[in-house]
Amino acid sequence: MVYKLAFASNDGVNVNEHFGAAGSFTIAELDTQKEDCEIIETRRTDPSCKGGSHETESFANTLSILSDVSAIVAQRAGPGAKKYITERGIKVYEIPLTIEQALCLLLEEKCWEADKWQYHTKN
Repeated sequence: MVYKLAFASNDGVNVNEHFGAAGSFTIAELDTQKEDCEIIETRRTDPSCKGGSHETESFANTLSILSDVSAIVAQRAGPGAKKYITERGIKVYEIPLTIEQALCLLLEEKCWEADKWQYHTKN
């Protein structure tokens, strides 16, 4: 299967943003059969957290932009954000590495099998 993953990144190279502070997400497709991945685009968002506070509506706005992803990878994500995201069937990982290293880690650990990611782009 092919899954889309969103990486909270301000440079397209590193997972270096807190979920709520992220103004952009780098989107990658991970093909579990080929054990291969490819970065396909960057999506801009309005940061969910404003000075340490946030509203549920701001999480909803970000997730509407990321509605087709199976997992979000961020440097950090607060407990409220994690709960909101996972209740909507999207897995959250905190992996403060480069995007390439994070993808390799997700591939090595076959996280999609353990987590049963529910959204995918192709069979």
